[in-house]
Amino acid sequence: MKIVRCRELLLLMLVFAMFGCQPSNPPVATTPDSGEPSEIQPANAEITQPSDSPAAASKEFLIDVRSQEEWDSGHLNDAVWIPHTEITERIAEVTEDKSAKLVLY
Repeated sequence: MKIVRCRELLLLMLVFAMFGCQPSNPPVATTPDSGEPSEIQPANAEITQPSDSPAAASKEFLIDVRSQEEWDSGHLNDAVWIPHTEITERIAEVTEDKSAKLVLY
């Protein structure tokens, strides 16, 4: 009986070692339309997309949707605080332009 338990334990350790030591590949970002990998941009790179519409040149509005405590602990200088539960009712406080760029965080 003791030998059977040792074999089971050894087999279990072998299975864990095989699956635990496999290299993991990082996920590849894809574009929603093509399913192909997109270019990786640095985290601090400004994301812009070319557009001919005048709305593309409009100002971006930063909206902080976190809790009051998180807002009080620190926020971006140009941000407006609107809790995520009130965003639909209060979005007009930020802008009336429906094509304006809104950045929520």
